[in-house]
Amino acid sequence: MRRAVLAVYLLALMTLAGCLGPQTASWGSDGIDVDFSQGGTSISSDLGSPTIDYDDISPVGCEVSSPNYLTTNSSSAISFTGFLAASSLYESHDPINGAKDLELAVTTSVAIQQMSFNEASKIVEGDGPRVDLEDWFRPLDPQTRAGTIDLDEIDGDSDDYWYILGLIPTTENIHDGMRSLDEWHQPVTIEGYLVNPINSVSATGYYKSGNASYSHSVDSDCNLVVGDQHRQNVYVLVDKIILDGAVVSDDGDSKNEWAYGDVPFFGRAGFILFFLIVGVGGGFGLFILSQLFVLQGAKATMKTLLGKEGMDKIKKVASDLRRSKAMGMISPRERKKQIEMESMEEKKSKPPKKSKKAESEISGFDLDSVLSSSPSEASTSEFGRGSSSVVATAESIKMDRDIAPTGQGDSNYGYEVQTEPAWTPPKRESRREQTSSNVVSSQPQKQKREHFSSVAPKATKSATPVKKKKTVRKRKSVKKAEPEPTFEPESEPKKSTFSDEDDFSDFSL
Repeated sequence: MRRAVLAVYLLALMTLAGCLGPQTASWGSDGIDVDFSQGGTSISSDLGSPTIDYDDISPVGCEVSSPNYLTTNSSSAISFTGFLAASSLYESHDPINGAKDLELAVTTSVAIQQMSFNEASKIVEGDGPRVDLEDWFRPLDPQTRAGTIDLDEIDGDSDDYWYILGLIPTTENIHDGMRSLDEWHQPVTIEGYLVNPINSVSATGYYKSGNASYSHSVDSDCNLVVGDQHRQNVYVLVDKIILDGAVVSDDGDSKNEWAYGDVPFFGRAGFILFFLIVGVGGGFGLFILSQLFVLQGAKATMKTLLGKEGMDKIKKVASDLRRSKAMGMISPRERKKQIEMESMEEKKSKPPKKSKKAESEISGFDLDSVLSSSPSEASTSEFGRGSSSVVATAESIKMDRDIAPTGQGDSNYGYEVQTEPAWTPPKRESRREQTSSNVVSSQPQKQKREHFSSVAPKATKSATPVKKKKTVRKRKSVKKAEPEPTFEPESEPKKSTFSDEDDFSDFSL
C-alpha cells in the first residue's frame, strides 16, 4: 500500500513539474522551422511527407490609426481574445486525412469563444461551452459530437461567435509555449498575424481584403471581427500568448513568463522543494514517530509482564554487556566465530598435501617389498623352508646367546643357522609332457624348516615313507591273544597340480 501511494505522489510530482505532458512537433529541420519577419516569412515544415518549404509569405497585421485596419508591414499584431473551449496539438500531419497546403505547417489548433478577457475569467468551471471532439485532422475543420456546442454546425443563426485558428509559431519559445493551450476552459489572448494569400489565390484560412461581408477587419483594440457567419477560420503566425497570470513571449524574457509545470503561488522550483520537504520529509517523520509509538507500547507491555524487578535486572545485564565490550571482552558466540575464521585462514595458508602412493590391492600387504627386503645385519632362514612356519632371525639367535648359561654355548639350544642359495624358479615343462587331465609340477619338494625350539638334530627324510605300527594296549583281564593289527600304508600327500605357465612363490608352511 505504501509503495502504491509513493508511486502516485511521484507521478503527480512529475506531471505538475512538467516531466509528463502533451507531445507536439519538434522545432528545427526534423519538425517546423520558421524565419519570421514582417517584411517576409519563410517556413520549412517536415510535419507531412515530404518536406514543404513556404517562401515569401506576407504577414498581415493591424495598423493603428483612426480607424484601425489590416495591412502588410503593419506596426501591431492582431488579437484573438476569448474563452478557450478546445485545442489540438499536432506532432505530424497525414495527407491521407485531408491535410494540405499551409495546414501542414500548423502545430496547434484552438477553438475560442469570442469575448473579453475579463468575461472569460469570470466563467465558472462547468458553466462554459463544452466541446466533444470526434477528430481534428484538418486544423481549420474540427469534427465534434454531442456537447453544449457543435463547432462544425456554427453558422449565422448561432448565438455565439467563434475563432477556429490554425496556429503557426514564429519562434522556438512560442512553439514550446503552445503546450499551455492544452489546458481547456481558461481565458486566453493570442496575438499574431494573418497570412496573405499565396500567389494572390483566395482560399480558406488566408486574409481576405475588401469591404465584403466575408472580408476581415479589426475593432479599436485590434481584435479580429468575427463577422456575420459567427465563425472565423484563419491561419495565424503567433507572436504572443497571454494567459491568466502568465505570458508566452517570442523571446522568453517576460517577467511572468509561462513555463510548463509551473504552479501558482509556489512556482515550479518552489513546488518541487515544498513536495520534498513536506511530502517526503513528512512521510519519513511520520514513519519514525510510528516506530517510537511501537517501541513505547512494547516497553509498557514488557514492564507489565516482568515487573519492576525484572526490568531492573534486564537493565543491569545490558549495562554489564556494554561495560564488557568497552573492556575488550567478547561473547562466546563471537569467540566461536573468531576461532572458525582463524581455522579457515590456517587451512588456506597450508600448502596442499602430496598425493599418496597407490596402495596394494590387499590392504596392508606389499608383495614386492616382502620379496626384495633383506635383514639389517644377517640373513634369516628362507621363508617357509623349515618344518615350521616361524623364521629364526639373526637378532633372535643373538638374544638367546646372551641369556644362555655360561659354558654351555649354543649347543644346548640346538640352533642351526641355515645358509641356502638364492631361490631359483623351477624348470618349466613343455606342454607336450603334460597329461590331458592333471598337470603335475616338476618343481622339487622343498624341505620344511625346523622350529628353533627343537633340541634334536635335523632328521633327513627317507626316499620312501616308513610305515608305522600301531600300538595296541592289552588289558590284564583279557587272556586271549589279540589278532595282529593290519598295516595300512599311509597315503602319500597329493601333490599340487598347476600348469607350467603358472608361477607362484613358495608359501608352504
